[in-house]
Amino acid sequence: MTPIVPTPPIPTAADARTMSALAKEFTAARRRLDQSRQTSDGLPSLTATANQLQSLGLLINYLTDEVLFRIAEPGPRNPQQRRAVGILATVTTPAARAVEYLAEAHGQLGFLHQYAEGPATPIRIELRNSAVDVIHDRLDEARAALQDASDALNSEADRSGALMSRAAAARGRTTVHNAPTASSVLSPEAAPPPPSAGPAHVNGR
Repeated sequence: MTPIVPTPPIPTAADARTMSALAKEFTAARRRLDQSRQTSDGLPSLTATANQLQSLGLLINYLTDEVLFRIAEPGPRNPQQRRAVGILATVTTPAARAVEYLAEAHGQLGFLHQYAEGPATPIRIELRNSAVDVIHDRLDEARAALQDASDALNSEADRSGALMSRAAAARGRTTVHNAPTASSVLSPEAAPPPPSAGPAHVNGR
């Protein structure tokens, strides 16, 4: 028998906004990485990867600050609060992987920079080609990790948005269904008289 997995609680609107904003930052980081590779050989510059590593470090700091802010508050926490902390903490994993992969690519770019000058010996050519392959692989992995982080945050934030949209639609249907009529709003004196059922029959005629 397949165990029934309980539906996780819906994040609050405030938590959903935080997650959506963080997701946009990870998406922006992925796009910057893509733009940095739009070169003749598809390799970013050392300056680009250094700046990206700094930006990702700040983004992870912000992500962990959000966790610390929530768990530092005294008192019991409801399921929504625990869920938000869990999601934010979990996203740290793909974010850290992105930094790891990008840092390795950065190191290989440093190797290419170090030996950019000098004779093109067979050994140097082989080492350069090997470094280039590693750089491309690690940048692809960093890109995928950034995508994982933004997808996880967007997925959780969208759950709140979908619920609010359904709730708003339900409220709209309820409002229309129970809309007051003119006679229910007006006082009995002001309400219009009921329509006549037809000509009156006097004395049975």
